[in-house]
Amino acid sequence: MNDQTPPTANDDQLAAYELPPDRPDALPAPDDAGQDALPTRALLRQHAVWFCQLRWIVAGVLAAVGLAACLPAWPEWFGAPPPPAWLLACAAALAAVNIGYGFILKRLPANSQAGSVRAHLWCQVVVDLIVLTAVVHAVGGTVAYAPVAYLFHIVLACIFFSPGESLGVTAVSAVLFGSLVLFQTAGVLPGPGNLAAPSDAAGFSGGSGRLWQLGALLAVWAVIWYLASRLTAELRQRTRELAAVNLRLEASSAERTSHMLQTTHQLKAPFAAIHANAQLLLNGYAGPLSEQARAVIEKIATRAQTLSRQIQEMLQLANLRSRAQAEPSLKVFNLQEVVQREVERIGAQAALRGVSLETNLEPVLVRGSDDYLVMLIDNLLNNAVNYSYDGGWVEVRCGPGGPGMACLAIRDHGIGIPADKLPHVFEDYYRTTEATRHNKSSTGLGLAIVRLVARTLQATVRIESSPRWGTRVTLRMPAVPDDKSFAQQGVSHGVFVDRR
Repeated sequence: MNDQTPPTANDDQLAAYELPPDRPDALPAPDDAGQDALPTRALLRQHAVWFCQLRWIVAGVLAAVGLAACLPAWPEWFGAPPPPAWLLACAAALAAVNIGYGFILKRLPANSQAGSVRAHLWCQVVVDLIVLTAVVHAVGGTVAYAPVAYLFHIVLACIFFSPGESLGVTAVSAVLFGSLVLFQTAGVLPGPGNLAAPSDAAGFSGGSGRLWQLGALLAVWAVIWYLASRLTAELRQRTRELAAVNLRLEASSAERTSHMLQTTHQLKAPFAAIHANAQLLLNGYAGPLSEQARAVIEKIATRAQTLSRQIQEMLQLANLRSRAQAEPSLKVFNLQEVVQREVERIGAQAALRGVSLETNLEPVLVRGSDDYLVMLIDNLLNNAVNYSYDGGWVEVRCGPGGPGMACLAIRDHGIGIPADKLPHVFEDYYRTTEATRHNKSSTGLGLAIVRLVARTLQATVRIESSPRWGTRVTLRMPAVPDDKSFAQQGVSHGVFVDRR
């Protein structure tokens, strides 16, 4: 590749990728039940939400069947129409309680105790079983297919709850359905609303037939509960074992990372000393050097500087990802001053390759950490300079970026990035083939650091690039309104203009 090739791509050929502003996933705070309750609480909450969604479907089906039963054109092969009043009343009851459940779930704090979520879910199950019993009575309490509807709750309870709790759901179902059958048999409740009792067809007679059927049905429920609870218990045990193995792997990985970081930190000072001593030799501190000696020492100095920067970036990346790391202390900064300071610092490095820095900086206040802002801007400027052509130029602009926003844009006219590789540039140690050929000293960690810092500062990062056109990185973050500060500086309010 010829580094002196000028950019030729047009703006309409640019590929773009935007890093979302979401913060890294954080672990929920443990509750009184300990860390083991964290996944249980989250799963129970998901189950409660899913139950509400499923209940809307059931209420809709009941309402549709109830309305259809009011029509004179009810299909004869469906049998006698069910009592529409019962079905519509059950649908209305489910809709009403579902609205209440949704309201409670929204008001329930995300870090609420697992017991609160479990009680909410239990309330849903019991109310559903009561409404189901009313529906079963409406369509015929002893119809063969009606009691099967209870099995849905029994199986779901085995999945959602412990074996003891799922047995409780099975017992509640048995009590409700058994009471319905007994009350119908005793004449306390009217018989099936629309279909004949299957006892007649099955060869049973009178109440004894129904009681035999009830006993057989409850035995089937017990067997289904046992099988479902046994399978789900084994699945939970496997899940716990996998979670324990995963914790051990994470602990092992954390230990290796800790050893690596300790070793890396210990190497930081020696490499810095090597680079400093090499510079002393190159500057004639020990007398004149031969051409061969100078060439060797220059290679040593370059390699030591590269390794020092890689060590620094590895330590920065580890600190940003550390869960034990304290949240940064946020203060108000003038982004213009921070950018100007970093531009001046990197100016000498850019001058060595004949890269000029063109700036258009306007004052804008942002809230952040000085270290984080420096890391962010330093890595973006270093990338822009390192991947520019010799004798090229880099444009740096910052200022207000619209209502309530600050904007920083850094555009180089260098090698650019292919469109298919653009989404990967924020990954650790990722480097394109073109970047490796152009700059062999880069670590591939700069944009990974940018990603973490930007998310911490709630900033968005948009990167646009095309081969031989260059790369433009646009950073947007919330601005701090302070009209008084701008007036004291005598600076007019301008809006950042992204000059393409």
